[in-house]
Amino acid sequence: LAEKKLVISDFDMTLTRFAYQGKRVPTTHSCLFIFAVLLQMKELLNRYYPIEIDANLSPEEKLPYMVEWWTKVHELLIQQRIRKDMLAHAVRESSAMLREGYRVFFDCLAEQRVPLLIFSAGVGDVLEEVIRQNDVFHPNVHIISNYMDFDHVEDRKESYMNSFDIVLVKDETMDVPNIGYQSEKQS
Repeated sequence: LAEKKLVISDFDMTLTRFAYQGKRVPTTHSCLFIFAVLLQMKELLNRYYPIEIDANLSPEEKLPYMVEWWTKVHELLIQQRIRKDMLAHAVRESSAMLREGYRVFFDCLAEQRVPLLIFSAGVGDVLEEVIRQNDVFHPNVHIISNYMDFDHVEDRKESYMNSFDIVLVKDETMDVPNIGYQSEKQS
């Protein structure tokens, strides 16, 4: 029966806590920022988050603001000049934490060989490190996320090419999914 089960989850504020002892727990993005940049991040959050959750705005109205927000955060990340060897320390020094009961959840899925597929708009490298530091990065855990480019793109690409039927590199379109959808529709 386990072969027919699959758990799909988000990461930030789903597998991780939203807050702990009255303070927000950092997302995978904010684990990477030094204090001075955190103030800028908070300003961006205060400006754009109300737009993101505003029920009076349509997705089309929100989209330019969300792109602007993402772009500004991305620029701040680039300014940090983060190296891969800094990730473990950044996560360890952050207050990032998984939800209470995480070990039972991860271990139970691993024992029953139920795949855990984590889709995240966060930073995959940080997400993996949080899971690794909590000793629950089991073989059944699979992550689809945004990964940082540490000049090892070819290494990761080869791994993806061996694992997936289709791997898109620097494709900013929806052409491939649309082709797949259109062929399914015609069948």
